[in-house]
Amino acid sequence: MSLAQVVYNITTDNEFADQWQLDPETALAESGLHLSREELAFLSTGIKNGRNGSNGNLRLSELA
Repeated sequence: MSLAQVVYNITTDNEFADQWQLDPETALAESGLHLSREELAFLSTGIKNGRNGSNGNLRLSELA
């Protein structure tokens, strides 16, 4: 559930998304969320790859 909540927060909460860009672990801690190292790596890699060559908007389908 946490992974889904993090993705939801990134796409709907600008403050969370901005903090995620700066420091994902702090964004998680401040929101009371926890991801495993594997989930954090997956999400960070998916977001980075999803934004390469795009207009900066991220779709959930790009993370898969």
